[in-house]
Amino acid sequence: MQRDLRSPRAAAPITPEMKVCGVNACLALAARRPDDVRRVYVHPSRLSVFGAVLKRCAERRIAYHVVENDELERITQSVHHEGICFIARERPAIGLQGALQRRDPTRPRCLLYLGGVGNPHNLGAIVRVCAHFDVDAVLAGGLETHASPAMLRTAEGGAEFVDVVPVADGTGPLVVARRAGFRLIATAARAKRSLYSAPLPPRSIVMLGAEADGLAPALVNMADDVVHIPGTGALDSLNVACAAAVVLGEFWRVHRTPVAE
Repeated sequence: MQRDLRSPRAAAPITPEMKVCGVNACLALAARRPDDVRRVYVHPSRLSVFGAVLKRCAERRIAYHVVENDELERITQSVHHEGICFIARERPAIGLQGALQRRDPTRPRCLLYLGGVGNPHNLGAIVRVCAHFDVDAVLAGGLETHASPAMLRTAEGGAEFVDVVPVADGTGPLVVARRAGFRLIATAARAKRSLYSAPLPPRSIVMLGAEADGLAPALVNMADDVVHIPGTGALDSLNVACAAAVVLGEFWRVHRTPVAE
């Protein structure tokens, strides 16, 4: 018997799948990446909201299931599913270099660096803020995954516009970012300079730390500038998502909003 010595055909790569729940998160996914939806689980109360999506699923022979809350809780492992869950292809991870080099280097651009912010609800709220202010990537120091169901739901669809990029803890990723032409702007409650005392640089990476400890001293020390968000001083600091909104809103005001005459 003669053996077939031809190389076996390589198996097609399997694209990882993700669970997405929450009305706004699922609607954004269906609008931005309709071909990535693989299966749908929907509560009867959400049929009218997702009618067009389910019609498309039927046309493309994508399975959808009308299920009750107990089944949705089992699938999503959460009571906060909002009556809908998509099983969808993951967005491809872009990596640090991809995040830094994505846009025209001559135009204003702001990215966010998070040090030690691992709570998925805080992260989701931050991603939502970033989507609002056209910040397309979050560099997440020490994070192990770029997406979790809780983060995606809390982001309310913002994760379809913003990449969460896990990077190593420490100064290494920020050194790379500086070499790519970004200025590093740290935030600290006791910084001498106010956020509003001078315009943020047109290519900035805003650095925020966890609420309990703030940024690590090594990260603060390497920053090109350190600013605080002025307020009454009644409390030591803002929630990290609120702080992100204030700083990113200021960057937007300076670099993206037309100057009023």
